[in-house]
This record gives sequence, structure tokens and C-alpha cells, in this order.
Amino acid sequence: MLKKLFIGSLLSAGLLFAYNPLDGVKAQKADALKIVGNNFITVQTLKKWLGFVKIIDVREEAEYRSGHIKNSILIPRGVLYGAVKKGKIKPNDKLVIVCRTGHRALLAAATLKKWYKFNNVYVLKGGIKAWIQNGGVVYNSMHLGPVKIELQGK
Repeated sequence: MLKKLFIGSLLSAGLLFAYNPLDGVKAQKADALKIVGNNFITVQTLKKWLGFVKIIDVREEAEYRSGHIKNSILIPRGVLYGAVKKGKIKPNDKLVIVCRTGHRALLAAATLKKWYKFNNVYVLKGGIKAWIQNGGVVYNSMHLGPVKIELQGK
């Protein structure tokens, strides 16, 4: 009886089994990678594709306003469903999904492919951060025109 009580108290205190919330994130990413496959593109490829693809930025509005790729469309990841239902993006559109580093874009691309049967969905490898690091110009909501940004640190 005492042994059961001791193990029970260890379990409830979380001392017997360590819970790591990142395990869920890792599993989610692994599943998304299976769905998206090799549909990652580099900054150099995106620069060649400009004008021929829709660039979907899945960051939140404040992030988008701070700097985004010209002519990109803001559709935060949490409202993809509404954008699909309203026809902002269609299953046959050629889309490049962008976020800050690529993680949210990966999850958004997997959602579009799996649940909405989008075929031509690509993820910008490294996100807007890679775009900036490779000399890409960003625009912001302060209407200053194109801005060249240099990232400090890692």
C-alpha cells in the first residue's frame, strides 16, 4: 500500500516520467514532412519564380507588417480554412508558403495538401529570415518602400 502511494505521488508530481511538450512538436513536424515531401525551395528559386506564384505569408499580422516579401498575401496559419473557403487560394494555384523560419509554413503546407487537396504547394526553406540573409528585399506597412535588413546575431 505504501509503495503504491509513493509511486502515485511521484507520478502526480511528474518526477517519475518527464513530460516534454517538444515531443508533440517534433511528432507534428515529422508528420508534416511526410506530407510535404521534397517541396522545399530556396531563396534563389523563389526569386526566379516571382510573378509566377502566389506567396502566402502565414505569420501573424504584426510580423507581416514588420517586413514581408513584395506582393505576398497575408493568411495567418490559423485562418487558412477561411481563406480556402472564400477562394483567396485555390487547389490548383502554385503557392509558396512563408513564415519566419519555415516551421509554421511547413505545417500550413501540410494542412493545404492533406485536408484541402492542394497540389502545387512549396515551403520557402528558412522562411523570411533566409530571404533577408540572402539579400531579399522586404516591404513594411510604414510605406517606406523596399527595405534591406541585416540580421544581427543568430
